[in-house]
Amino acid sequence: MRVLRFLPCLCVASVLAGNVRLDRPLPVPSPYYYLRYDDGIAYWLNWSGTYRGTWFDVEDFIPAPSSWITSASQLWFYHDPSYPWDTSSFYCELWNGGIGAPISQLDQTTVSAVHYGPCYADYGSGIATDVEFWVIINTEVSSGGWPSVLGDNTPGDDHSFFSDDFMVWEPWLVQGPTANDYFIRSEFWWPGLDAATWGSIKTLF
Repeated sequence: MRVLRFLPCLCVASVLAGNVRLDRPLPVPSPYYYLRYDDGIAYWLNWSGTYRGTWFDVEDFIPAPSSWITSASQLWFYHDPSYPWDTSSFYCELWNGGIGAPISQLDQTTVSAVHYGPCYADYGSGIATDVEFWVIINTEVSSGGWPSVLGDNTPGDDHSFFSDDFMVWEPWLVQGPTANDYFIRSEFWWPGLDAATWGSIKTLF
């Protein structure tokens, strides 16, 4: 009886924390020329925090990079009718900064989320970032953290974080002591690096 009473409490706590597990896992395709920490399979939707972001360290993908230019951010959302959005609009923000917090803003683009499809912030000819940078979902226009972003079910090093005040950033944890990842990706544009070379580098990591 104790177990039967305890399990529903876990479900309620998960919802209150802004995490809901999908009825079934969903594939989320990605072109190979995007930096990403997610594993390509969505299990969760999440609306924790006014701000949700992924911290990228380009050294996780390319050995000893000296510069980085990103041409777009790709984000995936999921609109569950049981947890309706009050708006589909949000700000996609690009910031420089290390794992502790974003430091200096490079871009803010208004984006409209779609249900289970790729959304983009397009940076035209590209924006030069530091080797460590953030892509952030800013939901200030929503009353409840909407739209809800998709996340994977594979814990790893901390790269996906949320915050209510933009000062304290907490890893997004849905199980275990290490973080899962949002479906937030960064498209590369790096002078002198062609697609074939990028494909070869990706196979090393």
